[in-house]
Amino acid sequence: MANFCPECGGDLKFDPVSKDLVCKSCGLFASREKLDEIRDKRRDQLKDGRKALHDDYLEWWQTSKKDKQSR
Repeated sequence: MANFCPECGGDLKFDPVSKDLVCKSCGLFASREKLDEIRDKRRDQLKDGRKALHDDYLEWWQTSKKDKQSR
């Protein structure tokens, strides 16, 4: 696992007292499990965004040249 903050990309440091990871840039304070949840959620959002762009492009590609010029 990479030790970078999913919020800002900053460096994460382990806090031995609380056994959580702390971002030195934005102050995010979370357990390893919570960080995994945040990263999974972000990855799913990115995947959904890419799919939407792909679908829009596919729709554009399948339209006629005349329709493309009128847009």
